[in-house]
Amino acid sequence: MDARGFAGLLGPLAAGVLVVGWILAVAAFFVIGTETCSNVNLGIAGRAEVCTDTTSSAVILFTTIGFAATVGSFFLFALRFMLLVLDDIRVNTGRS
Repeated sequence: MDARGFAGLLGPLAAGVLVVGWILAVAAFFVIGTETCSNVNLGIAGRAEVCTDTTSSAVILFTTIGFAATVGSFFLFALRFMLLVLDDIRVNTGRS
């Protein structure tokens, strides 16, 4: 497989990394970002409802996974571009 053939595989791979990465980021946001409440007995004070919200952690995780997917796909697109340019240089110089 030459450089042009390998670069042809990198385009769909980069698009797949971008799309699947953002799908995973959205899925992680909905899985992690929840609010759970429970009733706690405080003795003399009685019962109280205590809630825990993890939405802030979900936003951070969403941003991190999405950013990693974007940067990873940009890296693959840049590698594809670089391979195509190097193959054009090889073809234009006449060396095999």
